[in-house]
Amino acid sequence: MDLILRRLLVVMSLFGFVGLEAQSTLSGRVVSDSGNAIAGATITLVSLGYSVKSDSLGRFTLSGTPGSTLSLSLRASGYRDDSASVVLTRGKSVDRSFTMISESTPLPEANPSDRVLRGRVTDTEQAPLTYANIQVNAGRRYVSDDSGRFVLPIPGTGGFSLLVRRIGFEPEHVKFDSVPAAAVRIQLRAVARVLAEQRVTGRAAFVSLDLGGFYGRMREAERGINHGYFLTPEDFELRKPTLLTNMAEGIPAVRVWHHPVEPWKNRIEGVSGCKMTVYLDRVRIVGKLGGVDDYVNELIQPTDIAAMEVYPRAVGAPPQFQAMNGTCGVVLIWSK
Repeated sequence: MDLILRRLLVVMSLFGFVGLEAQSTLSGRVVSDSGNAIAGATITLVSLGYSVKSDSLGRFTLSGTPGSTLSLSLRASGYRDDSASVVLTRGKSVDRSFTMISESTPLPEANPSDRVLRGRVTDTEQAPLTYANIQVNAGRRYVSDDSGRFVLPIPGTGGFSLLVRRIGFEPEHVKFDSVPAAAVRIQLRAVARVLAEQRVTGRAAFVSLDLGGFYGRMREAERGINHGYFLTPEDFELRKPTLLTNMAEGIPAVRVWHHPVEPWKNRIEGVSGCKMTVYLDRVRIVGKLGGVDDYVNELIQPTDIAAMEVYPRAVGAPPQFQAMNGTCGVVLIWSK
């Protein structure tokens, strides 16, 4: 009983009696292979067994749920039975013509020369080889697609041969007595090549950074052993500062004091305003005891600097570079 009720609801929806959702319409026309309308053709909705007939102009109409597929069978006196499927689109009607072949029309004869070979080219690990070159009977060439597949027309009758090649693989010559009924798989073996030994050695762009231990301390900071901030040659190249003190801008717990008139007198300070100790190539140039400090911007130009280390707190600086201003931080400058 439930099955009958469900079929009834579907049939009612085909005629628009059930309005739970908008219906899509198939406006069809049945014509002969010569283009003439076929009146009285029977169009059956296969899933339900529901049928309609075409009118004098060969037209018929069916409705259904948007997005569904209608599987149809078509019958008409004097014509060969046919079938078709139509997907109902959302929001608009589908117009479709269905051509039926007259029983008096002779069927096309099979051409024995129309032979097709389907296959795929792979390596020995079954990975597809794209754009492999395939030559049929040492003549016409074809190319496999981006998944290694190919479809080749095979001329003549009897056996044939294929020569399959691709750069980096050994050529494969395959012979067939006839066209296989199933797709074939052709494997190519990679060509083993031994390259001459190449020895590559590297070094830092600036020897002073290796000798001064710059990169070693930077790796320690990455592991959390020290708490310094490292400005590499790449940082200087990217920012292209006009003054050395510009590179300290934005470092946590560090500030740059700006002279109101003479910017070359700017200096690097801790957050409390204390003057940080500055070393240039291991020589202390700011933070001297009992003397007047030199302005760091006057001693070296940014274009002459390879890298810089900033330690906001004295306890975080390397032991060999002591802070001379109590607990204030340390700046290490390395020249090129």
